Amino acid sequence: MSIRKKTTILFLLSICYISCAQELKHEKTTILLDLNDKITGKYGFNNDTTAATFAIYFEKYQTKKVRDKATKDYYDDPRDRNSAGLPNFSVNLSVFGLKPEKLKSLDCIKYITVKQFRENGYKTTAPTYIIHKLKDGKYLRWKTYTLN
Repeated sequence: MSIRKKTTILFLLSICYISCAQELKHEKTTILLDLNDKITGKYGFNNDTTAATFAIYFEKYQTKKVRDKATKDYYDDPRDRNSAGLPNFSVNLSVFGLKPEKLKSLDCIKYITVKQFRENGYKTTAPTYIIHKLKDGKYLRWKTYTLN
């Protein structure tokens, strides 16, 4: 399947999710990611930065070894095959069709770290903002939605 078809499918799925999800009544969540930190998880951007995905692993599934074992255990146990599927390994945040906002600094931006996000029980809002630092010292802020 081509990247364009995958992007279109994910975009349509995200619209369905967003239209059905209830928005939380508190402040929007903004998470500062260090893309070089192993606890951040996986991330990806398309070439023109109009699409991005971020996965923040649940603490118990932090390592690939543990995720592989959970997957193997699922397929080795016939009782689990009748369940809803593999466990969720991460909180997945995505954006399609919007470029990120460029920030010169984080002054006046209220954010939490991935560690704080975990300590708060992985609570997200709709939308959740993701910020990450660029090599030039500036930041990108993405408006994302969860796809879990």
